[in-house]
Amino acid sequence: MCTTSGGSWISAVFDEIALEGLDGVTLPWLWTLLERRLQCGSPLPEKLQQQVWTLLLRSTDKVEFFKLKAERPLLPPYDRSKDLDSDAGLPLVPKTCPFLRLPFTPIHDGHIMGNCADFKTRKAIDVKNLKKMTASEATTSWHQKMAIVANQEQRWMALKSPNAFSSIVFTPQLYVFLECIGRSRFNGEQTAGTWSLMNYFKDSSLIFYSKSKLMLQGMITAQSYIERANNKTVCSVLLTLPRFFHVYKSHQQRAIEKLYMEIQMRPSHHILVSEIPDHLEELTTAQVKKVTQSHGFRKFYETTQVRLPVGDSAKDSKKLRKVTVLRLRNPDLKFDELMPSQDSINEAKEEKTSAEFLSQNHAYLDMPLELECLRAIMRFGSRGIGTAELSQYVSVNCHTARGCLKYLRREKVINEFTENVGKTRITRFVAGAQAAADVNLKQEILEKEVQQLQCRDEPTMPPTVDIVMRDLPDITANIRQMTLPKSVNKNLERETQSLVERKKLVVQQIDQKCIIHTYELMTAIYKAEHSVGKQERICRKSLFRILLRMQLAGILNVYELTLQCDKGLRLYRLATHPKIDMEHEQMKREVLRLKNNFHLINEERLSRPGQVNNTKKRKELVAAKRQQLKGQPKPNAPKLLVACILHEFFFYLVGEQPRDQKPLPMSPELLEHWKSAEPSLMTRQFLSEWQADESHILPYTEEINWRTFVPPLPIYNNKPPGWFYFMDAVERMPLSLIMRICRIERESMEQLRPHLQHPVRQHYLLRQLQTQNLIPRPRQQQLFLSTLRLLNNMGLIQVSQSQVGRDGLQRWVYFNRRSCLLDTTPSTGHNYNCISEGRTYEELPFEFNTREQVADYWAKLQHICIYTKLGFVKHRERKVGTKQQLRLPLLVFVRTVDFDEAVELDNASVPGDHKGAAGLSSLLFAHQFRHWSWVKNKSGTVRKAPALKTTGKASAALPVTKRLSLVRLKPVPKLHVRKARGTASVTEQRKRKSGPRDDVDRDALRNMRTLRVTWSAAEDQILKMGRAVYLFIDAPLLALALCNVGSICRDVIRQYLGICNKTTQACVRRLQFLLRQKRDQPDVPNWIYTMQTQPEISSIYNEGFLKELKREYPLRSDQTDALLIHFVIILGKLHRLINSADTIRSQFILPDNMEDYHRQFRECIPLNSDHQDVGQVLYSNPSCETDLQVTVAQGVLHSILCCAKDKTLFNLQAFEIYKHFSEEVLNTAFNNARTNSLLVAVKRRNIHTISRQVSGPAHSLSSKYKCRLIYLKLGHVLYDTYYAFEQRLHEQDAIECRQVTSPNFAQLLLLGEWMAKNRLHLVLQLPANILTVDTSSMSRTCGSASDRILDHYSSIFDNAPQTEYAKRLESECSARQAARVRFHPANLTYRLQCSVYNQLSKLPLRAMHFFCALDSLGQSVNISCARLELGECPFGCIMRSGNYLNAVERITYEHRALLKQLVADTLPQTQLQLQLDNSTAGSTTLTVSTSNLLALIQQLEAYWRQQQHQQECKDLGKALAERTLNKLTDWRTLCTGLLDFEAGKPDEEHTQDYEPSLNKEERARAQDVFVVHLPTIQLKTKAEPSKEQLQAKHAQLRKGVLEKVINTSYWRYTENTFDTLLPTLKAKDYDASAIQHMEEILGYIEQRPLGVMGTELRRIFPFGKFLMDALHEMEAHYLIKRVGVASHMYVHKQHMRNWVVHTFHIKRLERERVQGLVAASPATPQAVLGRKRKAAVDESEQPSTSKQAKLALDELKNSEDSDSNDSMANRRSKRVEINANKPKAPVASLTVDTVTEDVIVMRPQPWIRVNGSLNRRVLDRWLGAILSECISRNGCTVHSLFLRFPHLLPVELMLLLELLCDLDCIHLMEMEPPPVNVETTYEDELKEQQVTELYDPIYTYVKCHCNAIGCLTNFIGLKQYSSEFI
Repeated sequence: MCTTSGGSWISAVFDEIALEGLDGVTLPWLWTLLERRLQCGSPLPEKLQQQVWTLLLRSTDKVEFFKLKAERPLLPPYDRSKDLDSDAGLPLVPKTCPFLRLPFTPIHDGHIMGNCADFKTRKAIDVKNLKKMTASEATTSWHQKMAIVANQEQRWMALKSPNAFSSIVFTPQLYVFLECIGRSRFNGEQTAGTWSLMNYFKDSSLIFYSKSKLMLQGMITAQSYIERANNKTVCSVLLTLPRFFHVYKSHQQRAIEKLYMEIQMRPSHHILVSEIPDHLEELTTAQVKKVTQSHGFRKFYETTQVRLPVGDSAKDSKKLRKVTVLRLRNPDLKFDELMPSQDSINEAKEEKTSAEFLSQNHAYLDMPLELECLRAIMRFGSRGIGTAELSQYVSVNCHTARGCLKYLRREKVINEFTENVGKTRITRFVAGAQAAADVNLKQEILEKEVQQLQCRDEPTMPPTVDIVMRDLPDITANIRQMTLPKSVNKNLERETQSLVERKKLVVQQIDQKCIIHTYELMTAIYKAEHSVGKQERICRKSLFRILLRMQLAGILNVYELTLQCDKGLRLYRLATHPKIDMEHEQMKREVLRLKNNFHLINEERLSRPGQVNNTKKRKELVAAKRQQLKGQPKPNAPKLLVACILHEFFFYLVGEQPRDQKPLPMSPELLEHWKSAEPSLMTRQFLSEWQADESHILPYTEEINWRTFVPPLPIYNNKPPGWFYFMDAVERMPLSLIMRICRIERESMEQLRPHLQHPVRQHYLLRQLQTQNLIPRPRQQQLFLSTLRLLNNMGLIQVSQSQVGRDGLQRWVYFNRRSCLLDTTPSTGHNYNCISEGRTYEELPFEFNTREQVADYWAKLQHICIYTKLGFVKHRERKVGTKQQLRLPLLVFVRTVDFDEAVELDNASVPGDHKGAAGLSSLLFAHQFRHWSWVKNKSGTVRKAPALKTTGKASAALPVTKRLSLVRLKPVPKLHVRKARGTASVTEQRKRKSGPRDDVDRDALRNMRTLRVTWSAAEDQILKMGRAVYLFIDAPLLALALCNVGSICRDVIRQYLGICNKTTQACVRRLQFLLRQKRDQPDVPNWIYTMQTQPEISSIYNEGFLKELKREYPLRSDQTDALLIHFVIILGKLHRLINSADTIRSQFILPDNMEDYHRQFRECIPLNSDHQDVGQVLYSNPSCETDLQVTVAQGVLHSILCCAKDKTLFNLQAFEIYKHFSEEVLNTAFNNARTNSLLVAVKRRNIHTISRQVSGPAHSLSSKYKCRLIYLKLGHVLYDTYYAFEQRLHEQDAIECRQVTSPNFAQLLLLGEWMAKNRLHLVLQLPANILTVDTSSMSRTCGSASDRILDHYSSIFDNAPQTEYAKRLESECSARQAARVRFHPANLTYRLQCSVYNQLSKLPLRAMHFFCALDSLGQSVNISCARLELGECPFGCIMRSGNYLNAVERITYEHRALLKQLVADTLPQTQLQLQLDNSTAGSTTLTVSTSNLLALIQQLEAYWRQQQHQQECKDLGKALAERTLNKLTDWRTLCTGLLDFEAGKPDEEHTQDYEPSLNKEERARAQDVFVVHLPTIQLKTKAEPSKEQLQAKHAQLRKGVLEKVINTSYWRYTENTFDTLLPTLKAKDYDASAIQHMEEILGYIEQRPLGVMGTELRRIFPFGKFLMDALHEMEAHYLIKRVGVASHMYVHKQHMRNWVVHTFHIKRLERERVQGLVAASPATPQAVLGRKRKAAVDESEQPSTSKQAKLALDELKNSEDSDSNDSMANRRSKRVEINANKPKAPVASLTVDTVTEDVIVMRPQPWIRVNGSLNRRVLDRWLGAILSECISRNGCTVHSLFLRFPHLLPVELMLLLELLCDLDCIHLMEMEPPPVNVETTYEDELKEQQVTELYDPIYTYVKCHCNAIGCLTNFIGLKQYSSEFI
């Protein structure tokens, strides 16, 4: 119990309530406090609670009861001592606030003070109502909603110390400060830290001064407190009330005290340093070291070295050692002094030395002080003496001297004057008549000079009076006369020479500028005084005194201007001419200027992270900014394209738009005219919104583009024509034009989205949209200023001087009407940035009178600059100097001109040295492509292109006779010349390394990001292929050098692999490295052999090829060029041979390892395995407009790829769709398609450019796409077979019983489905006799029974048209290879030849080293036992190659003669003994020859067989392994097969084995013929509807499904609103509540521009089936649309533009007439980007080329698919009549005058073509694929289907599932996950319901119906497509 309670529990209760302050205490918290205070057990006894409650109800004079507005949180009691971390030794800051900290709300209401956030909202409770309750009832009833508050006297007595008197006046903040400390009790409050008083008082200085003030009064105590927060140490001060003081010691303080006690207990008063960790066991060694080295520890302790005896002192007393010990610095130090008290610290801080009075040793003791001061003043004469000098002279203090001077002045004995000494103004005193006269004379002269100070009669007006400035109503201005405080107004009558000079300077500045700021005056005065040698700077107070005197004298006016905007406030002080008052025009202009500056300053300030009030948000902004700075810097905008746009804008303002142009009225006719160019414009809705807007924005032109809302420039009366003020032009810049020249951040795009999506508002001006702050002012200023300088250096504009301060944009601009260019494309030579000087260039003059002339100028300029041969860095002029000197000069304005001389200088002259591209200055670097393109090259991750995809194995080759040469051709001899030391020759100097050879090399060097590039396996393969072709051609070195090979390989890598950082030299060096490391073996020899044996290559490129080439091309250069072309052709053919399928590799060969197995059976891997394809991508809903546009563009690309094999080209539609997307969107969509393996580049036979009509599309759907769609568990052929069999059953209704023999899989499925539906009855008839084989009667006894059967029968097949049985049996045990025999039901026997390569593929790896040894004949090999134990081959192993069978074939061909000797057993053999059994034996070196080849191979094979015997016992069994242990490979038989084998040729010697056995004369024997009797199935169908009824039912279902597909894809712009839907809803009997719910749903969807997820609607509006009905009604009325990417979303019709594309259809006849235009139109995103860049220069306001062609076409022709004709005809958005004979139309050759065109608005989907027609082929294939997956994985979730088919968007796949549900193939079941808690038993049944559209894919699974395949086949029908769409 605390001492202040006096031992009374009653006082303790009131003390606890009072300590809680004005916020009060709740009953549960009071019981917790009393538990700790009274220590009566936990919880507090109910009896004691009742006594306390009764006491409180009776003490209404001390406490009050209040009802809180909301419950107060209840936290557990907090104990600061428990925060101590034993490991760190310091308290740890909790992650969350451990105690309740209520909001900071200081209250001061009369005598009531404190902190209470709900002081005004809480209500008092009458005690009478509380007396009816007991303590427990009150606690339960009120809980945390009732607060008990002590009165002010009780609260003050609890805070102040007993018997203490406070002399300070408490402010509300100071009282709350003390109240917080009291509420914390023993825990105290910290001055710094996460949960400190900084949460209440943001200013640390307020906390410091409050703490100091309360400590001086003795009301609080303080101690240092150290804690750890986020691995950082936080030092603060812990404040508590004196009665709650508790010492919190750190581990350093505890260590100091513990060591103090240990040292004092020892007689030597020291301790060994090595023993310190033993005494401080709670600290680690590192902590001990850190503590002992700290400043606080060294303050008391020191280390020294002493000598101590070694061991026992009795034995070795003479041996001493030097050790380090720790001792106290002060041996007499007391224990209490180890921890200094806060009082002593405060006394030391507050101790100040009092100023001593001056010594009076020299004073006159018998003379009065006044007389002594007078004598001192008279002694100094006219110089005078100051107060400080007088006090020092007469030896008195300053106060006494000042009193004496006052007395002498009253007696008028002395006079005073003032003078300036440096920055100090000193008052001096003089005595005597002569001195007084001199002082008065000086003062009169100064007063006369002051009286003569006057400003000019009329103010000087600045030259910027013509500038029009706009007012900002948001900023309020208050201007008034400036008044100074009284402290500044004193001593105004004194004048000094310095003050008079400064007044003169002020008058001079007012005469120069009629209005000037005070800070400008201070700067001007400082500069003037600094020029005469004064170093002092005038202060603001001195300047105000001067201005006040001059204002009182009428010399000038001084005003104070206050600007306020929201919370920002800014004060300006202006000195003006006396004739300029507050209502003067110039003063108003100055106020407007300051308003604009203040607005810009506010924008910059608010954009800084430091200005954010939220600390967390500020940290996030700072972290994001740092992360942005760490990333790659954004590329700069192309300056010449920006200059082009700005130049066109200037021309429109100056030369095209009339100055008196009036705005046009906004009428429905004008909007209808605009709608012809913008189909998505809702005319009535826009007109109503425009009329409702207060500020009516009127158009100035009838065309809809960026010129529509641009008002004309003001008329400048005093300026010649052609001049305009640049800021006036900036204010007239529309949003659409800003988007073309500026790259706005993605965060700002969120604000611009509603404007950019609108077809009209996107052309509003920035000031009309209130979006000027989207671009930071420094960035905007830098962009415009750099563009103005560029245009000025190009001679297109002239500029004047800057008009306002240092802002370079505040200037006048003159638009030049003439210019000229030089055609520099004939420039030759490898120059850097200057054209060749020795050539003459044609001059091209230009005049800017029309819009077309401006466009022609920029088009010609771009053409000349791009095609001028410049940019060779190695030919740059070498300069020596510092980096600053070598840096290129910055671009500045050429010159500033006057208004009158601008017309004379407009003479088509171009500034600069005329050495750059197009005759411009060479400093502009106009030839660089980055200045002409928005697309910037970025190096990314390297991806393999499918064009050169490798499979890991090389192709096979056919043997023909051709000499093989592997020797380096024409090696360059090296001259080894020894150079004398110290001598150097010019010819012997090492040449500089060659730089880039062409532009491609320069681009590769720019793309290099590291010093050394990395090489992938695909790149190495291309280099090795180039090496093989190089050796195959065997051309002279001068005709085909190695650098040519590197250049071709570089281009192939760049084109097909997409790797753009490899130069020619890098490719050559890499190839040489591969040769040195022998990594070209054995692939390069195998490829050369393949080319030599391939008739397609060897027939053309043989021995006479080079001679014919030389005879055809006499010139060496032409011969080299032709040879390079043939090199590329051979390289392409070799690539096709390597990846061809007609090789031995295509035969079935058992996989050699698990890797090959996974490669061949990758599609069989389940989805949840570790080997899942990493290329799968999950989609997400769009988070911004850019993501949505990328998704739509990718959908269009997908649709185009799916109809790539159609007979009709859709180039016009594709171009029309693509051109509305930006380059960034198209590039991102195309890259995503490539990354997600949606498309691949089409392989070409040659590199020449071919027409689109001949070559087809450049990209096609990838093989992964095909695998997902075609290679299924249930193939597409199954559905066709099923449908045909079902139709055959329906046609045979007359037959009651049908027989089916050997049914195929589709027929079995139909039987199963019909039996499940009880539509069929089956009867199975088995064969009468079944042949059995008796193996016991066979003569051969060795081997197993299966081996004896397989000697006769290996495989069983039938001879029926369709396979009845298929079974393949192969021998795994028998060493004898069995022949493969086909048996047929008709007793026909066929034999299948077993290739020798099949036998080689089954040999163990140890046997294959025979060919390695054969390939190493004549070479020396080193045989090491250690390496043999690891299974390494001592020869050049062929098993490391991609396809070892090709190597075997090559070796067989090369050593054919040797193998023939081996077969004939005529090969000479010698004995060879290798010591392989001894593991300690070393290595043996021998030469492989024909004599020791067979013996060497047999010994190695036996050794390896012995080593692998244990593994073979596990695999084959012990008995079989023992039998085969000593059996060697029969190489004679294998070599015979190799010599006789010829691929692709039938075995003519065994033709009789291929003929039927029954055709022979003799009868087939029983052991040669296997008779198979087949079972038969009898079918009996039950009663079912007629065929006509079934067909009608299926046709109606098919029509409904197709209608849903069309409705899902198409969209129509309407003027429908919810009001137009009301009659329909009322007609369907919807009540008012349902209509209101529909309106709420529609409003909720309208608020989300990107749409609302369906699951979110289901969660917010849980209406069940009514929600789906409401959505269907609104979707049918075209108010909303179901869209989405990852899930179904609903979007309002106002935001549909980004979800759909606009397209059109062409009739068949019109397509034939515009066939050339269709073929010439680009259809890929890259081609569209190229066309857009080409058309960007000559952009005009007429519709684009493709758009004119589109508008000139006839209405939509009927669809090729009959199912989609009716649906498309009703969904045309509008009908427009267009004149086809407009000028510059690309279809001017058409003879049609007027054509009609329908715009189709649709969502791109794979089964919807870009012309709007339905692609049934794609739809049927995808439905079959999805159903196949659902049947094979019945019960799979929808989410798993997303993973299985990553090429479809999830919403597209969900649509297919919905269609399958409509076809009654499947149904979807959604599970409701139960809530999981501690008491969950998992015994309850899982709730699930059937869903169709809105569901969660993760918790929804698919259940297939038993007749699913039949339902789908009835929908598809018999669709035998001639070709697939892939």
